[in-house]
Amino acid sequence: MALSALKGLISPETFAHLTPLGGFEARVYTDGERVYKVYRPSEAHLAALEARRMARAGLGGFVLGVEEVAGQGVLITWRFPGRPFRPEAFGPKTLAALSHLFLSLHRLPEPGHVSREELLERLERFAESLFDVPQALSLIQALRGELDRVAGAERRFCHRDAWAGNLLLKEPGGEGPEVLLVDWVRSGGDDPARDLALLKTGSLDLLGEGAAREALFRLARFYPKEVRARLAFYVPLTYLHDLHWFRTKAPGGFQEALADKLPRAQSFFQDCLSRGSQTC
Repeated sequence: MALSALKGLISPETFAHLTPLGGFEARVYTDGERVYKVYRPSEAHLAALEARRMARAGLGGFVLGVEEVAGQGVLITWRFPGRPFRPEAFGPKTLAALSHLFLSLHRLPEPGHVSREELLERLERFAESLFDVPQALSLIQALRGELDRVAGAERRFCHRDAWAGNLLLKEPGGEGPEVLLVDWVRSGGDDPARDLALLKTGSLDLLGEGAAREALFRLARFYPKEVRARLAFYVPLTYLHDLHWFRTKAPGGFQEALADKLPRAQSFFQDCLSRGSQTC
């Protein structure tokens, strides 16, 4: 269905050279120079929404257009000469580029504040799905005790999905920025500490726990103390979200995820507490 939309949009010569790039919310293809992200009819409006959010993030120059073909929404962008985040390509230049990218995003104001109620709702949802994991329930209870401290943060513009597949690192000799975040559909107002936590759990953890923490703390040092302090809450919360996802969406991988992610969550929380004043 996605290909039929593109067949009516691009020339036969270009269509013949399309390469699929996968995708979850949408099907993604490239012709080598451009990327075509095709949303199904029920979500066709997301193509224009993503284009607007890319512009908000300062990436409007990558957007070539938004089309609707046979009821499907198509976002067309320039192809970035990069590959998904991988440890062997990570270095000081990557870290500096990540710092600049996230700081730039988090300077952009969004309406409202993060409420205690929404954070509590997440914890209750995780407790329900992890009801038979005592250590997870103990961590959830400890995070409940932090709600009054972390709630009320001003929302800033956040990507909110910085897992390795969405974080592209420039190939050697390529043009443009060192890093590029793609897939902006979930972006919006949130706590910058949560965005940094998602970066750690979704991408930086591929470096190994020690290197991931070092990279995270180097990024966080440019933020106000109160943002750094909230990492003690959001990093374990993000691991719990991952466990909730596996339990409800991919139960076959739950036990492996539990063995990996729950100890990371517990360790991060306890290590931050041991530093005093919940500061990481």
